[in-house]
Amino acid sequence: MKQTLSWWVVALAFLAGCGASEPVSGNETDAAVDGTNGTDLGAVDSGTGGAGDAAADTGATTDTAAVDDTAIADTAADTAADTGPANYCANAGACNDNRTCTADECVSPGTCQWVLLPGSCLIAGSCYKAGEAHPSDPCRVCDPSKASKAWTTRSDGESCDDAEACTTSDVCTAGTCSGAPLACNDDNPCTTDVCKPGVGCTYPPVVGEIGCDDGDACTDGDGCVEGSCVGEAKACKDDNACTTDSCDPAKGCTFVALTDAPGAAAPCTDGDACTDGDACAKGVCTSGSATNCDDGNLCTLDGCDAFAGCTHLPTQNACCTGQTSICDDGDPCTTDNCDPSTGGCSKSDNTAVCDDGNACTQKDTCNKGACLGTTASCDDGSPCTSDACDPKQGCVHTPVADGKPCDDGDVCSKNDACTGGQCKGQGGCACTPTFSGTAAKITSLQIGKGGKPGEGIDLDGDPKTCAPKTSCEAGIDNAIGAIAGLVNGQLSKPVEDGTILLLIEMIGFKQGAMSLAIHQGELASSNPKCDIQKGGCLYTADASLLDAQTCKPKATLEGKLVGDLLTAGGKGTIFPLSLPLQDGVFLELTLYDLQLSAKVSVSGKTVTSFEGILAGAVPKAQLLAAIDALPDEGLPLPKASIKALLDSTVETDIDADGDGTKESSSIALKVTGVSGTIVGVTKP
Repeated sequence: MKQTLSWWVVALAFLAGCGASEPVSGNETDAAVDGTNGTDLGAVDSGTGGAGDAAADTGATTDTAAVDDTAIADTAADTAADTGPANYCANAGACNDNRTCTADECVSPGTCQWVLLPGSCLIAGSCYKAGEAHPSDPCRVCDPSKASKAWTTRSDGESCDDAEACTTSDVCTAGTCSGAPLACNDDNPCTTDVCKPGVGCTYPPVVGEIGCDDGDACTDGDGCVEGSCVGEAKACKDDNACTTDSCDPAKGCTFVALTDAPGAAAPCTDGDACTDGDACAKGVCTSGSATNCDDGNLCTLDGCDAFAGCTHLPTQNACCTGQTSICDDGDPCTTDNCDPSTGGCSKSDNTAVCDDGNACTQKDTCNKGACLGTTASCDDGSPCTSDACDPKQGCVHTPVADGKPCDDGDVCSKNDACTGGQCKGQGGCACTPTFSGTAAKITSLQIGKGGKPGEGIDLDGDPKTCAPKTSCEAGIDNAIGAIAGLVNGQLSKPVEDGTILLLIEMIGFKQGAMSLAIHQGELASSNPKCDIQKGGCLYTADASLLDAQTCKPKATLEGKLVGDLLTAGGKGTIFPLSLPLQDGVFLELTLYDLQLSAKVSVSGKTVTSFEGILAGAVPKAQLLAAIDALPDEGLPLPKASIKALLDSTVETDIDADGDGTKESSSIALKVTGVSGTIVGVTKP
């Protein structure tokens, strides 16, 4: 390259000297680099006349323009007089050719010299940088190492851009840039996949009715509506009183046996009128004891019909007058015996059904000659009534004082309180929460140990800063990692037993752009014994973390999935988090500006494994205030000691509120997870 540059300097200087003294004819062909008799060394043009000649002429009344192909008359702007001497430049400014790719010089004895700068091309009077493509032909490029005054044709197979939105993998072939047709496929049967020239892939909704599969096993009759596949909810009902009927979007209708509480199995009926005390066992209605149909009357034949129940048919003998025994003493708890041959009477105790006259007992039966019943339950299940029983009236439910807190069972209402014996809340559902079928349940949660790779995230996006300063590198921010040893020992148990139950919902799960929502939740009542450390459990999300008007999650991150790497994050996202310090004592924090980086394994739309880092920032003032809010008992250290430790150990390294001052501390949580499905909400 040095040899090439030296050649250009010598050639330009030589040509500049020759062009200054030659005779002219009035029609000249100027060139910056040329050594032919009869040409001037002004700028690069092929016309006659012009205001920008850098060299003086001695014969013609017209000069060549600086950069022009049109004959233009001379003006007073010529840098040298037509009749002036050969030495026409006084400084480099007089030699300005208005090109960015040349160095303009005025060399003794007043001769202009132009040197092409390294890494540049001068083609057809225009400057181009090395690698810059022809304005209309991407397969021709400026390559000074091969040619500095002409375009260089790219080799076959070199990448290029044909400016066509509907091609991909563009390459040069025989000097022409072309690509393969772009395959547009959004995996949505309810859209037409079209590539529009100048725009790219578009997905307009299909026109007309078309069947589809929305991937939700809880819907039937799926069809396309305005570009989305939707269906009608299945009616999951098995008419079995001993199961809880629900629907799993991945599996469809599920019928889970009711939990058999010791001594309080759910009542049911087996359809046989001749059994009493039927109860659920392992999802099946089990028959109770045989119904006692003994009416204590020797003048009836007692029996039972499975449909009609007890029957009492009359008999005829010497002891009976119709269905009345001549020995009847009016006591339902004695069997009045009569000797048909003598008409003699005798008595014996029975176990007949009776009525003790007390409205507060049930299932009254005779026992050793006395009519006895079991105490009836008057609990109406309402927190807004005081339940009692009057022997004559039976159960009495008296309203409690208005204002007593209660739960009306509506997850959307607020400030529930008793009013007139009923629980009523304020407001109601402005929407119905829906959840995607793809989620991960966090099975382990630990604060990263310092700011090392694999222990945190570059939360502030500045690779020059990291935290804690005593143990960090590569821009990783995890200031609270300085006290990881104090907290991590307490984190394992509440995560394993579900006291801390985090769910990461993946909305619109696919390769490419998608959204994530972070929930706190609990096991769904339909699978109360599911092992939360294994995949496949059903969960409900905490309703307090949903917007009351839109039902959208409050902690939502925009992200993308590329291969097995899932990244997400955004300014302004928040998420409440409880960290245990000791049994039953939790530090309540709010994380700001959440970011997530995780590797996931998937099978279809089910996440089979999840491992990564969830990071955010905690305002230092909030952290200290959370310590003050803790109870005095049950802490591993006195509050003052904990605050002193935090104040001296945890630095503020993040400007979360954007005011230019770092007021928050970064925290990075290492998490692992398994598959889970969110099926509804729980009221806090």
